[in-house]
Amino acid sequence: MQSFGVIVLAAGESARFGAPKQLAKYEGETLIQRAVQTAIDSGAEEVIVVLGAHKEQIAPALTGFRVQIVDNVEWKDGMSSSISVGIEALNENVAVIMTCDQPLITSEHLHALAMATEHAPIAASGYDGVLGVPCAFGREMFSELLKLEGDDGARDLIRSRRRPVANVPFEGGQLDIDVKEDL
Repeated sequence: MQSFGVIVLAAGESARFGAPKQLAKYEGETLIQRAVQTAIDSGAEEVIVVLGAHKEQIAPALTGFRVQIVDNVEWKDGMSSSISVGIEALNENVAVIMTCDQPLITSEHLHALAMATEHAPIAASGYDGVLGVPCAFGREMFSELLKLEGDDGARDLIRSRRRPVANVPFEGGQLDIDVKEDL
């Protein structure tokens, strides 16, 4: 069994939500706290939380969690900049990348993604006929992750078919909190 780290992407501005959605409550806890606890419970050796917009408001919600908070000062450049900041901070050989706005993610799912990279350099969550986040990458993919640009995140790497991608089914993956009505 290989060790892995989880990178929680939480640097976005939440423009469509109208407030920092990282602090929105879902089943009694904030989305960021729920994501971080799920990451910790997955068996990850390290959990890195990438903050950017609203970091002064969000960081206090992480007090008491065993995580490393990193600041993405380039958060306006899109999700790819947050992935780069997270990868640069990671010490493990496998990176599981998740967002904090998919509240149905489980620790077991994150663990399964990490373990799937033993058979493929990329593992992605399968839902609604697509492969997407959360996803995992073996160290051999880190240089390509660092080259990403814009707001598509790792989507292009997953869909390019240049490398094998393990499909890890994720029931409920389509629930993504973008606007307040999604809660």
